[in-house]
Amino acid sequence: MVLTTLQIKNAKEKAKLYRLADASGLCIEIKPSGSKLWRYRYRANGKQLMIGLGKWPEVTLEQARKKRDEAKAQLADGKNPSLERKAQKLRRMAEGENTFERVARSFIAIKAKGLNPHYAEQTITRMEQYIFPKLGALPITEITTPDVVRVIEKIGEAGTVETAHKIKRLISQTFRYAVRRGMCQYNPAADLWGILPPSEEKHHPCIPPAEMPELLRKMADYNGDPLTVAAIHLLALTFVRTGELIGARWEEINLAKAEWHIPKERMKMKRPHIVPLSKQAIAILKGLQPLTGDKEHVFHSQRGKSKHISNTAVLMALRRMGYQGRMTGHGFRTMASTILNEQNYKADWIERQLAHEDGDKVRSAYNRAEYLLERKKMMQDYADLLEKMRESNGANIHTLNKKVKS
Repeated sequence: MVLTTLQIKNAKEKAKLYRLADASGLCIEIKPSGSKLWRYRYRANGKQLMIGLGKWPEVTLEQARKKRDEAKAQLADGKNPSLERKAQKLRRMAEGENTFERVARSFIAIKAKGLNPHYAEQTITRMEQYIFPKLGALPITEITTPDVVRVIEKIGEAGTVETAHKIKRLISQTFRYAVRRGMCQYNPAADLWGILPPSEEKHHPCIPPAEMPELLRKMADYNGDPLTVAAIHLLALTFVRTGELIGARWEEINLAKAEWHIPKERMKMKRPHIVPLSKQAIAILKGLQPLTGDKEHVFHSQRGKSKHISNTAVLMALRRMGYQGRMTGHGFRTMASTILNEQNYKADWIERQLAHEDGDKVRSAYNRAEYLLERKKMMQDYADLLEKMRESNGANIHTLNKKVKS
């Protein structure tokens, strides 16, 4: 015999707890206090068990039967409804704790181990500014593709398209991290191609090669901090990235072999890099030894938290020479690439020396020393050419270096 709503409504409390049965294990429990609770009784692993399905009248008779049927379906699948309920409760708790901000900070903390501290700090700052105010408090399982699109499009509409692209990548990377760890089922930022216009390629200011002789002469005559002067000259000779140069450590320098080995942790592409040192570069480094040879960093500075000179030191020196907005530390990379390509050095040698990313990921993992002999010759030729340019009277580069390389 099954229950009716009227029977449940008219059931009165007694001195002791009692139950009214419905069907298929469903019953309602009336307590001495008068409260009425739905229960489902079942057997699992040879044991008689019971779980609660909610309180009447909040849970109606029809709803209680539906919950009973769901529990029966779990039993048919070989699952214990009681254990499943506990697992769901734990999952809900985890979802509530796994807000986007908490997951993102965990992701960055792990990722930061392979990044330089400045980049990791910059990444968190971007998230705090653009992402956390909108998505940070939401459980990561509840964030949808439209939620992500709204955040990204708003940044793009403000005119900061490049920033919007970076934010899109950060959100997608965070979700990939969460999916791999079972915190959510899918990445809502995975397929968002076309929602933003392509970001414009960022060009660093660089003077034309014809003006390089004058810059080299101004560098030679510049009366500034010795470490900054040496840094500018080494940037011109090695054309590494400014951050890679100012963070150089003496332990990375092998003067006997004329090589500078930069570890992957300090490289933008996270691959170790060998920089052949020309005679001119070695001379500058030997000149720095009396100043910082007993320190960790080649460009040691007691004023900065990083214990080396700031990357703005080079930029400010170039500004004082009259090159504000026209030349940067990165500009020496552009200059070297332009001149060496004009001199017909092989593109592979130049790209390897610039430590540009190799499209073949497997190949790139093994080729940090690729073309090393050729690059040593190229770097010495380039240093000699710069010396001739500095000493020239406006002569054309090709007349200074008539022997075209191949």
